[in-house]
Amino acid sequence: MRNNIRVLELQNYLLQMGAKLDKYGADGDLGNETKAAIDSLSAPEYLKVALKEIGIKEIIGKKHEKRVLEYQATTSGKYTDDETPWCGAFVSWVMKQSGIKHGIKIPERAKEWVNFGYAVDKPSIGTIAIKSRVGGGHVCIVVGKSKNGKLLCVGGNQNNEVSIAEYDAGVFESFRNYSKANELHAINLKSTSAVTEA
Repeated sequence: MRNNIRVLELQNYLLQMGAKLDKYGADGDLGNETKAAIDSLSAPEYLKVALKEIGIKEIIGKKHEKRVLEYQATTSGKYTDDETPWCGAFVSWVMKQSGIKHGIKIPERAKEWVNFGYAVDKPSIGTIAIKSRVGGGHVCIVVGKSKNGKLLCVGGNQNNEVSIAEYDAGVFESFRNYSKANELHAINLKSTSAVTEA
């Protein structure tokens, strides 16, 4: 199940990054035109995979979102629901889809991602960002910065869905890169702050 508001945010992000959505524009549908626009970005492949997941959200109740279960299946296999925090599982799935062997022993644990790639002081497009939260941690991928200097990050389980959320850079304890990446662009994106990450 997709949240079309989050897809609209993604499409506005793509337009500001210079991608083309000439036929349908920002229509809230993550169709072929939007996917082609994502593929045209100068960004790591795993970030493109993550962006194509925007709008996937948990199902309240006894049913579970099939895609979130696919994210969970790339970890230890301990979790088989969409209520258990799944930001680490999301990043694990994204890496697997991109052919990257991340080497994280317990990838469902967000704070384990401090062992990914190499540490950097300043985030760039595609940087993995790790922070603490009440009861654990959160891991997401940097996609840009807002006009007010906050980081824009795509992640799983941000308000119970895959979304682009805004964070103060100072909340992150570690920034990790997999390869050399492009500088962050300032984006005028109306995004939400992540109220919940679990």
